Amino acid sequence: MSKLLLFSGTSNLKLAKKVARELNIKLRKLTISRFPDNETYCRIEEAIEGKHVFIIQSTCNPGNENLMELLIIIDAAKRSKAKRITAIIPYYGYARQDRQVKPGEPISAALVAKLIKCAGADSIITMDLHSKAVEKAIRMRKVHLHALPVIIEYFKKKKLKDTCVVAPDKGALKSAKMQAKMLKADVAYIEKRRVSAHEVVAQQIVGNVQGKNCIIIDDIISTAGTICEAARVLKKAGAKSIYVAATHGVFAGRALQKLSRAPIKEVIVTDTIPQEENKKRLKKLKVLSVAKLFANAIKRLAKH
Repeated sequence: MSKLLLFSGTSNLKLAKKVARELNIKLRKLTISRFPDNETYCRIEEAIEGKHVFIIQSTCNPGNENLMELLIIIDAAKRSKAKRITAIIPYYGYARQDRQVKPGEPISAALVAKLIKCAGADSIITMDLHSKAVEKAIRMRKVHLHALPVIIEYFKKKKLKDTCVVAPDKGALKSAKMQAKMLKADVAYIEKRRVSAHEVVAQQIVGNVQGKNCIIIDDIISTAGTICEAARVLKKAGAKSIYVAATHGVFAGRALQKLSRAPIKEVIVTDTIPQEENKKRLKKLKVLSVAKLFANAIKRLAKH
């Protein structure tokens, strides 16, 4: 651990401090500021030559700014002769742009991976990437973490009875079955019908949710439209209560307003994205920390 240096960008400083505490080390000195035209300035304030440098930075909103900041920090570390550079990206922005749907579109998830490697990173630690395609696009050493153990542990501590894990669609049924097994719960899924190229409507529940405490676990909540519609369908089908959990709480657009009005008892996310302001606006929001998972991954990578 003596050759390990931990730095943080500005996007998720609270999580970085938690990770540092788990490792029993201090965050190293890094100056980040903006020029008058809003370009990013970075300076590593100590010698890092021959050291393994870890840089924590979620590329959440504002995604472009936080991504550029990460690239600049990596470049600064490379030019300061760090022996190895690991980018820790709790939330990997652009992950949903992982394939070409129409001719002429980019695959932005793959481009981001190339930019990080080109900037000088040797490896990446990230959490719950959106798809296997994104994972394959990262052509360097990577540690892909999952928040599910933290989420499952949270629900176990609640000691809910008559639980049912609900897959938001048939494609997620395999994951829901695994989650249900871990929670010793029943399983159901929501059958959907596409009404247009841009609209999918939840049609019916396959499985019994009558009088059940229903749990939906996903990787990301963005605009929250699908999850809120699912909650309404479950409530109409007789669900006793509905809990929604996801690794990444993006909460884009009017997501918080939609969730506040939906028949959802609790919305659970992790701290891969800062949630301080969102907690003030959505009282039913619960945030779980994944700092220990990242700290353990850093320890393992630092040994090799």
